[in-house]
Order: sequence, then structure tokens, then C-alpha cells
Amino acid sequence: MNTHVNANAKGDGPAIRLLLVDDEEDFRQAAGRALERRGFTVLLAESGEAALSMLADANPDLVILDLRMPGLSGIETLDRIRERTGKLPVLILTGHGTLQNAFESIHMSIVDFLQKPVDMDQLAARIRRLLEVEEGGRLRERGGAELMVSPDRYPRLYEDEPIERAVSVLWKAFNDPDALGPVRSARLYDRRERFLGLLRFSDLLEMVIPPFLGVSPYSTYFTGMLLAQCKVLGKQSISDLLTTERVSVNETTPLMEAIHVMVDRHLITLPVLRRGKLVGVLRETDIVGNVLENMGGTRGS
Repeated sequence: MNTHVNANAKGDGPAIRLLLVDDEEDFRQAAGRALERRGFTVLLAESGEAALSMLADANPDLVILDLRMPGLSGIETLDRIRERTGKLPVLILTGHGTLQNAFESIHMSIVDFLQKPVDMDQLAARIRRLLEVEEGGRLRERGGAELMVSPDRYPRLYEDEPIERAVSVLWKAFNDPDALGPVRSARLYDRRERFLGLLRFSDLLEMVIPPFLGVSPYSTYFTGMLLAQCKVLGKQSISDLLTTERVSVNETTPLMEAIHVMVDRHLITLPVLRRGKLVGVLRETDIVGNVLENMGGTRGS
């Protein structure tokens, strides 16, 4: 056990107290010294049993817990910690963890899940950030409702409007210099103002393709085909040619399910509904940014 007190890792005042629980002696000692050099007070425990016996007197701000240990496993130790306190932040750090272990520990309110080998500067930064964020640093997956953008960013179209107008509206929105990022979709409604789905550039390209090209094994292509098709389609209505099923998710849909829908349907935007009403749009760019944050990175400029 190491009780050396260092300067506060967050600034003035007492140092952040860490309880590092790991059965690997070399790692435990090396990681403890590395974290102390970065301004933390570190107490060491070689097992889950030792950690539990130290818990009350140690009064740590955060526990770093190995997942696979002889005797009490990390999950069992975490379960005992949760029986004593539901508020103490616990960070799982292991080189042996499986995805199922990660799911179990997340349900038991860990603050993060990292795998060895870990960069100590990154670990120190994660600890500081975790103790400053909402909900006492608990690991919490952001929902689609937090990541979605306002539907007002997207232009409105009606299903009985001509294809020519749909192309014009989407092109204008995409090239709008005042838009907050490129717009590649439009909201589609019927005349009773019921939301039907998003109309995307990919839908417009699909409309341009003659139906016979998709059903005949002897399809041929020739110069001038696109020009002729555009002349024919311009005045036809969106509903006459839109054949792809519109998909959406609810604001309570788990983010992984929303991602699966987007990947499966090759979508860059996905409407979010509340009781059938459009309340937001999930964009692949915002989801990728969230993936980066979950991995411990930060969004650069």
C-alpha cells in the first residue's frame, strides 16, 4: 500500500485518492508510481478482498479495478463495492476482459472500461475528466435524443411535389453558405402534415435510374440515357417514383440499434420520432464523433 500524498491532480487542495486493485505485482507497482508522478495519491491492493478491507479507511475518490483476479474477481469485487456504496466511481482496467465482462460492469455502474496496456498520460486524463463530468463520473451512453440535430435544419417537401422541385430544393440546401454543415436530406410530408421520412440525394439518384435496368439481365447503357430520363422525370411527383422504404427510430431507441439501421440501410441521416412526430435527425458525423469520445479521444477542429 502506498499512502504518499502529492499535489492535487486537478489543482489546489487535496490530491485525488485512487485505490488501484490488481494482482499483478509489477503492473501494480509501476502504475502506482506513474500515477503518483502525475499528481495522484495512490493506494495499492493486490486482491479484491484486500481492496474491500481497505475501502472504508482509504476513502478513495475512484477505484481502478482489475477484472480477472484470483479469489474475488473484478466483477465480484465491484458487486461488493456496490453493496456498500452506489456512488463510488469504479474504473475497470484489464488485459483479459471480454465484451460480456464489459457489459456486466457497465450495468453495475462503472465509470469507464480500459484495456491494458494503457498510456498513463491518457489514464490520468481520463480519471480527471471522469471525476468532473455529470452523474459523478458514471459511464453513461449518450442517447440518440442527445446527439440528434433539429429537423428545422432540413428543408420541407411534400410527396405530391415534382421531382424537379425536390432536386432544386436539395441542391440549394446543400450549397447554402449559412447552413450549419452540408445538408443532404429533406423532410418529406403529405398534405395532412404527416411526416413520411427523409428524402436524400441517394433517393434522387435511384429515381433517375429507369426501372428496366433493374429487372432485365440484358440491360444496356448508352450516352444520352441520363439526359432523356431527366426530361421524362422532371414533372413527375416524388410519390410516383419513391420506392425505397422510409425508416426511422424513436427517441428512446438504443444508439447501437440506430447505428445498425444506418449501416444496414447505408444511411447518413436517420429521423428520430416522438409519438410519430419528427423531433430530430441523427447524422453519421455526430455518431462518429460520439464513438471517438467513447474511445477516450476528443473532437479536434
